[in-house]
Amino acid sequence: MTATTSSTTPLHTIVGIFGNDRTALEAVRSLDAAGFEASRVEMVGDDPSRAAEMGGKTFASQGFVAGAIVGLIVTAVFTIMGNLQVNPVGLVVGGIGVVGGLAVIGLVIGRTIGRHAPDAHAFEGAVRHGGAVVSVQCTAAERDLAARVLDGAGATSVRDEAGPEAL
Repeated sequence: MTATTSSTTPLHTIVGIFGNDRTALEAVRSLDAAGFEASRVEMVGDDPSRAAEMGGKTFASQGFVAGAIVGLIVTAVFTIMGNLQVNPVGLVVGGIGVVGGLAVIGLVIGRTIGRHAPDAHAFEGAVRHGGAVVSVQCTAAERDLAARVLDGAGATSVRDEAGPEAL
């Protein structure tokens, strides 16, 4: 029933707010039964800040890659300018530390840069007060089905977020 998605298929995020984890877990099972791939469904019931990110977009992966590239450049410059090639063990250990450290810094910076969904405060508040949220990435053709499944599973509210990623 679900459409085949590719990296060029525009995706929407449908988010359901639930009163508790048990009901949200049943919604995840219902989405699975309706044919939505598990990789496109996410449930958050214990972390309000992660819930606020549903339907939004961050640049964590791009930040990680950019940090790793900067780390490689820094390592190359210090290898050439600092004559580090005379100590290959130190070069490898130091290079791993520099590349890995800058990649993690890039990841953190990329995660902080982004946009939140218009309803981020509602998702965060639901989890903060003992509820849970379930999101599903879907194509335009699947939006109504996803909303009906979440509503039928007991969602107190179902939101259509235009954002391309579900957590």
